[in-house]
Amino acid sequence: MSRPDLNPVALHPGVIAFHQPPGGWFVSNAGLVAGRDAALQVDTFATEPLNRRLETAIDAYLAPGTPRTVALTHAHGDHAHGAGRLAAAGATILATPPAAGEVLSGPHTYDMLFSCDWGAIDPPADISPVTEPKTLDLGGTSVAVVPVPGPAHTHGDLVVWHEESGTLFTGDLLFLGVTPLAISGSVAGWLEALSWLETFGATTYVPGHGPVTAATENPVADVREYFEWLQEAVAGSADYAAIEEAARARWPEWGAGERHGVNARIAYAQAQAHGTELDFPAGVKDLLTSAAAHGERMTETGLIRLDI
Repeated sequence: MSRPDLNPVALHPGVIAFHQPPGGWFVSNAGLVAGRDAALQVDTFATEPLNRRLETAIDAYLAPGTPRTVALTHAHGDHAHGAGRLAAAGATILATPPAAGEVLSGPHTYDMLFSCDWGAIDPPADISPVTEPKTLDLGGTSVAVVPVPGPAHTHGDLVVWHEESGTLFTGDLLFLGVTPLAISGSVAGWLEALSWLETFGATTYVPGHGPVTAATENPVADVREYFEWLQEAVAGSADYAAIEEAARARWPEWGAGERHGVNARIAYAQAQAHGTELDFPAGVKDLLTSAAAHGERMTETGLIRLDI
């Protein structure tokens, strides 16, 4: 994986998505909603170099000294590792209580899986909890930070809704063109959250990974189809390798296909009929084994190497 490009996508005056293709491991999207008096940044990036690039890009849209709030859609490092830098510069950081707790206990780099030069990614000293929908008046426009009602991609997701433009920043409730990852949340809860997303009536979705997509292209339905298929697959089998290969054949264009097997393991563990718990070490082994077998860039010690 080479260092991703940073592609600003103007969606509306003052509303920008920062899209990093192709959207795989630790290659995520961020956003900005800027008003006359203040700005809300949606998420940060994974490494210090990427966050410096993002900060420079965002500064080009803001007047010097513009007060900034940062909403973290969840706690994973590709969305939260830059929060400490921004807090040190005076930004207010928002997250749900579960996400805040995880970020503050970090940084979490999953050294059993990845090799990366992260740089300075220390967490902020404090995060303001979001326990109910919160509307921010930015001056001339407003934006809502809305917690997801239950566990989905993680146990502490939120979305950012700019009603004026119909833009919904979904965080990792949507992976588009990239295999979702269910290791931190609930497959059934994720399906419920997808239906909840549709209640906003968005015209444009900014996913956590993958391209900005119009609602007319039915991106929510695409992710729903995957998880419904996965639940059906594990209802009749615990052969995670076979399920992975079937998923790769069904969604051959999706990146990070090594996640299919561990998603199957998680879905099986969460199915009430089986009553089993997720074997996390086995899931990690599944990821590494599949990545190696399908040509991911690996280190000499067998870790996935991230050149970001």
